[in-house]
Amino acid sequence: MVGPTFEQQLRNLLRSMHDQGILDHHFENVRRLQAHGNPHFLTEVITMFVNDADGSMGEITRLINQPELDYETLGQYLHQLRGSSASIGGCRMANACREFRQAVDARDKERCINGFHGIRHEYRDLRACFDSILQIQRSIIEYENRRRQP
Repeated sequence: MVGPTFEQQLRNLLRSMHDQGILDHHFENVRRLQAHGNPHFLTEVITMFVNDADGSMGEITRLINQPELDYETLGQYLHQLRGSSASIGGCRMANACREFRQAVDARDKERCINGFHGIRHEYRDLRACFDSILQIQRSIIEYENRRRQP
């Protein structure tokens, strides 16, 4: 039976992500909402997060590469990215954003550059984990759809 294997893969992946501190209980809260009738809910939430985060990361990258930092705009993007990361359970990403934001508030360019490297690293890890979750979710949905066909 293929379906339970996908479910077990997802449980193992999520356990690993929790153990590594990449995700926290907020992700499980989002995941529980899927159980209330919309099998695509988690996929939609992750996809929206990734699209928004990609845009924010692109803007932060552009801003950090400017000769003079626009601390106010950087702070706005970091605030948004931190909030969305925390809401979806990306706790390491949210913490990295908070540390970067502290450097922005201190108007410390060197710390900002280090903070940028930190969020870039954490986002890569979070994004890779979400990509794996989406792949398993798609397999689960395909399995369920095939099972329902006459």
